[in-house]
Amino acid sequence: MTTLKNKVALITGASRGIGKAIALRYASLGADIVVNFNSNQSAAEETVRELKNYKVNAIAVKADISKTKEIDILFEETLEQFGKLDIVVVNAGLELLGVPVTGFTELQFDSLFNTNTRGAFFTMQAAAKHVADNGRIIYIGSSTIGYPNPGYALHGGSKVAPMYLVEVLAKEMGKNGITVNAILPTATEGAGVHTIVEPDAPIRKMIQNFSPMGRMGTPEDVANVAEFFAGELSSFVSGQQLLVSGGAPA
Repeated sequence: MTTLKNKVALITGASRGIGKAIALRYASLGADIVVNFNSNQSAAEETVRELKNYKVNAIAVKADISKTKEIDILFEETLEQFGKLDIVVVNAGLELLGVPVTGFTELQFDSLFNTNTRGAFFTMQAAAKHVADNGRIIYIGSSTIGYPNPGYALHGGSKVAPMYLVEVLAKEMGKNGITVNAILPTATEGAGVHTIVEPDAPIRKMIQNFSPMGRMGTPEDVANVAEFFAGELSSFVSGQQLLVSGGAPA
């Protein structure tokens, strides 16, 4: 059984969706939690309240990960509050779907790449500087990088470069016993653009035809894998990407 007792976990974008599910899972296993958020303070505070039901320590820290100074503040506050850092989950990101290559704007490009690529790079860099020996760095990517679709150029494109960093960082951090891995979720009900999915939504029919299991993913499906990567059972697993798609190719 996984235990994260006496561990400290920082999760970016943890006020809702996948990030929140991972935070709750880690808290249930005994970890103290830093809930990073960018705009929705009330949601972050509610998440903290739910985390404390597990009798762990939890705080919310506002930081826009597209800005390196705010990333620095996020890690500084974590270390000031808890004195150490064992697990970093790089989850915060933006989505923009259904926009063809001929249709996206420079502003849209900058917005996604500043958060999804630049933000992920510098968050992982900060994690590499501050996470304790034998710690864990986990990147939440997207299954779209392995299955390019029309309208997904910006979203998928912005998620490709961090995958390369995962593999490089795994090699650089191995000497300290630190593992670096990626989770690639499929379309996830209850997260991101799929936070609310109506019963007759087109995505449901598409998934039924595309996925062997005939359903969308859930935040808890991703949290299951995040639990594995955070625990001792994965101590010799690093530089890997695990597709969470119910058997679908993406």
